[in-house]
Amino acid sequence: MNLSIFKTFKIVRIGYYIVFSTLVILSFDSCDKNETLGNGLISDEWVNAKGVDTFNFSVKPYQQDSLLTAYAGLPGTFLLGKMNDPIFGKVEAEFYSQIRFIPTKERSFLSNKIDSIVMSIRYDTVEFYGNPLKHQKIEVFQLDEPLNQRTKYYSDFKAKLKPTRLGILDQFVPNRSDSVKVTQNNVTTAFYPQLRIPLDTAVFMDILRKMPDTAFTNVDSFIYLFPGIGLVASQDASMMALNPGNSDSRITIYYQINDTTQGQFVFNMGDFAVKAPHIKVDNSTAPAGSFISGQTTGDSLIFIQGMSGGDARLQISYDSNWANKFLNFAVLEFFVAELPGDNLSWFKPSGLLFLQDLSSGKEEDIRDYTIGRNLSRDLTNLSQYLSICGGNPVTVTENGVNIYRYRFNISAHFQKTIREKKGLDLLITPLYKTESAQRVVLYGNKHSKYPAKLRLVYSE
Repeated sequence: MNLSIFKTFKIVRIGYYIVFSTLVILSFDSCDKNETLGNGLISDEWVNAKGVDTFNFSVKPYQQDSLLTAYAGLPGTFLLGKMNDPIFGKVEAEFYSQIRFIPTKERSFLSNKIDSIVMSIRYDTVEFYGNPLKHQKIEVFQLDEPLNQRTKYYSDFKAKLKPTRLGILDQFVPNRSDSVKVTQNNVTTAFYPQLRIPLDTAVFMDILRKMPDTAFTNVDSFIYLFPGIGLVASQDASMMALNPGNSDSRITIYYQINDTTQGQFVFNMGDFAVKAPHIKVDNSTAPAGSFISGQTTGDSLIFIQGMSGGDARLQISYDSNWANKFLNFAVLEFFVAELPGDNLSWFKPSGLLFLQDLSSGKEEDIRDYTIGRNLSRDLTNLSQYLSICGGNPVTVTENGVNIYRYRFNISAHFQKTIREKKGLDLLITPLYKTESAQRVVLYGNKHSKYPAKLRLVYSE
């Protein structure tokens, strides 16, 4: 498989699957004897499935309810930017974080001369999206209300910010490849590529110096007086991704200890700092808008988007011809469309799509995904997961043209629907949706040149 165009995933731990191998064995034992779970699902033979189902299926837009974006330290990556996508329209993202510190009796930075104050946040370079050469403008503000560790934050959350700006970085192009070198007291330290924003020394220190001394002996007391910071993109550019919880991410106050020595006081945004994003998508005037609003079907084109954008719902009625046959593989296949005005070198197709079952009226994991997740140790072994489930874009030659193709293994799920004499009702959506700005346009089942297919392979 070609894995070159998608990221090494930041694994969001929703929970460990205790003694998962035992659970997988039990799930195999509980399966119907006619299923081939011990055969095709733990190998990648399904990838080369050649059988073609001749039945048509429908694809409609699907909008999930307000998406959970942050809770109890998750996620690790936050988007920041403002962008006018040529196909999907306007998208914007900002994020908010507490700033914390290690209490210390050394507080001379409150009275000594300040050299500079710098906010540095490590890039997640693989999640950048859009034209990488466009100039950015990022502003920093103080939160007007505190974030809460026990609160679940959803995609429509937008924090209140105080009007006074703490810092700005204008007309810059993010450098995603070169390390950042910082020299202090003749010692130079190299850091992974990062966003560095100079803060207004007078404004920031005026806030700190007006606080009582007790604010610097107890972090909770400090957060009550200084709820946190908000980063806002105020210029149409591209989408950046940041890791504020990384140890490189901090606000550093550089101050003079004496004529020859410089000290520093550090605020961090680590695991204990509550963080939350704001993401917004507006497809109303974009080419994708007619599908997402339900004005057109997915017969020809299907539009799927990360962040809080729309997904797709695939449905196919049960057919009695599926029964009384020994099914080896069931594989969904889609090709990626590149529409006029698009640029797939800037807007690469979503790195990993996955499927959920909607037949109960709510999103539920299909069996193939559960097996792949368990056997890959919750996707920490991504190659193992892909060999079982697929869902990544692979470059292939079709009709003499190089084109991206997605394939999804739904063999176990399809066997289950046959037994229950039900059709397919599936959600197609990006994995870790709210952490990525990636999107994709797929050709539909009735496209004349690159039709989507359901490939069924039976034993002779």
